[in-house]
Parts: sequence; C-alpha cells; structure tokens
Amino acid sequence: MEFMSDMLGGGDSGRPSLFEIVAQHKMGELLEPALQHVTSVYAHRYPRYLVRLLNWHEEAYAALMLLVERHYLRNYGASFTEHFYGMKRVRTRRIGGNDGMTPGDMWRSLVFLVGLPLIKSRLDQRYERASGGEAARLLGGAFARADNEPRAEADAGAEGLAGVRQRLHAVWYAAERAFRRYYPHANCMYHLATALYYVAYMFDRTDYNSPWLHLLGLQVRRLSAADYRAMDARGPATSGLAAPANGTALRATRNMVARLLAGGLDALKALLPLSIFFYRFLEWWYRSDFHKRVQQAPAPEPPKPPKPHPDGVEVPEDQALCPLCRNPRTNPAMAPSGYVFCYPCIYRHLDDTGTCPVTLIRAQPDSIRKLYADA
Repeated sequence: MEFMSDMLGGGDSGRPSLFEIVAQHKMGELLEPALQHVTSVYAHRYPRYLVRLLNWHEEAYAALMLLVERHYLRNYGASFTEHFYGMKRVRTRRIGGNDGMTPGDMWRSLVFLVGLPLIKSRLDQRYERASGGEAARLLGGAFARADNEPRAEADAGAEGLAGVRQRLHAVWYAAERAFRRYYPHANCMYHLATALYYVAYMFDRTDYNSPWLHLLGLQVRRLSAADYRAMDARGPATSGLAAPANGTALRATRNMVARLLAGGLDALKALLPLSIFFYRFLEWWYRSDFHKRVQQAPAPEPPKPPKPHPDGVEVPEDQALCPLCRNPRTNPAMAPSGYVFCYPCIYRHLDDTGTCPVTLIRAQPDSIRKLYADA
C-alpha cells in the first residue's frame, strides 16, 4: 500500500488515487457502527454498567476518536485511517519551506474529523424525531408528526412568566418547523459537495479530495520512502502527557502512563486488521459445520441389556436361536428387554403372560419391534 502506483495513470506518484481516498473514508465510517454493535452486545450482558454508555454512544465514540486522532495527527501528520492507508496531510502553503502541519492545523483538523461527524449524527437523529421517520416521509398521514402551533390569542393576553414561556415555545416551534423544512436541503448540499469534490479530484481538477480539506488548506499525499525512514529514525510515538523526568515517583508514573497510552494507540494500526481477520474467522466458524460438531456432545454408550432372571428361560449360547423355541429365528423381533425371539413366539408369550420370558420384565405385545436385515 505504501508505494502503490497511481491507479489513474497520473504522473504524480505521491497523489493518492480516488480508490484509496474512498477506502479510508469508508473505513472511518464503519468504525462507529462496529463499536456500537460490540457495545450493544455487552450491554445486554452487563446492563448495569454499559446501558448509559450505549445511550451516549456518539459522545463516547467522539471522545475516544478525539484521543486517537490527536495521537495520529501529532505523531504522523495524518488521521488514523489515512495513516493506515499510508497517507499524510501536508500544507498547501509551506511555512519556512516545511509543508508539515502546525498545531493550529492539527486542532482544526480535529474539528472536522471528530466534531463535524458528531454534529451531523445528532442533527440526523433530531430530524428523524422531528419528521416522524421513514414512515412519515413515505406514507405521511397518521405517521406524520402533528404540529403543536401555539395560539396567537393566548400570547396576546399572557403576562409575566407564563408569557415568557409561551414566547419561548413559539420561538422553539418556529425553529423546529424551519429545521424540518430546510435540513433536507442542507443535507443534500453536504453530500453533493462531497461528491463534486470526489469527481473533481478524480479528473485532476483539484488537489483536495473534500471541501473540508480545501477549507483547511491541507492536501492528502502518500507517504514516501523518506517519510518511513524518518519515522523509523524518530523511534516510537510519544504522548502529550509525557514530561521531563525530575526523579520523583509521580513524574515517573506519569511518564509510564504516557508511554503505555502512546503504545496502545500506536498499536491500533496493527490491531485493526487483526480484529477484522478474527471477526471474519468467527463469522465463518459459527456458520460452518465445524462449530456444530465441536459443540455437539458425543453420543452416549447404549445401555447394557438387563440380566436374565433366574426364573426366566435360559438364553442359548448360539445367538441365532430363539430362546423360546430353540430353533433358528424366523421373522425376528425384539422385546423391550433387548432380547430377540421369533415374532410368533414372543407375541404369543407376551399375550399370555405379559412379561419378558428371559428377564420377567413387564411388556405388552404392542411393544414388540420387528427387525429387518440389510439387503
């Protein structure tokens, strides 16, 4: 992935192809629902501890991604998914001959990487509640949410705190009505701008693959061999919590926590593909017959036949003989005790006595099972 040639045949080898850009965007979009699914599964098992986290999943995910994205922007000059695909962010306007990101660029990038998706998700949820959802948009009628418009005559005579509440309610109603009316158009413009930048980037009409990068004045480029050598020479990633050692136990503990945090965040780029592979393996495992065979309990051994009763008929040594008539069995049939007789012999005996002739166990003629030899 690091030194992939331009799939569109362009002359700039450091320019990522549109397929790489879309892939890293899609990867970032799939992280949140994947973590939400994992959280929901464990929330059903431990509702006391995880239900609140599930209810505030978007905010918790934003806080987690703020930590992750800040680490990768600070150490690698790229977001988590961009660094995973071997890319970095560079300034369009160099500062002192250096195209690296400044701290201001990093924080502005965090606004669009973490803040904008959170706001967009909350606005989408708000519109779903305000509009009544898909059923209202498709069917309308009873599914549409009713408008509780405040009455003008009530506002005219209202005074004091009640009047303030009514005016605030009227303002809130007007804002919600405007939101339901204009948010679909704003959402359409949001996605249309992203699509137009994709098309323009694909045909080399712009160096920015999104309007937000254009606004920030940043471009996405492939990591070169020099970039990889610089990262190897720099050593492991660091955390902003680290501080110069002063010989105290508190500072040593702080630096140790900073190293563990930086190492854990840095390991995400290796843990992510491993987790995807592990998830695919589990999906295959639970859908295959191997999982059923492993979980299936072994067949129990057949019960031993009851011992012959001292007052019962003697079982002949030749197992091919009927214990009742002492002749080779014809039309063999088995009694509930497990012993095999001629069918006419065992039927007459059970009909007369109601007990097995060998074990004297109670049995009826309808419990006889006929045996058939394989052809």
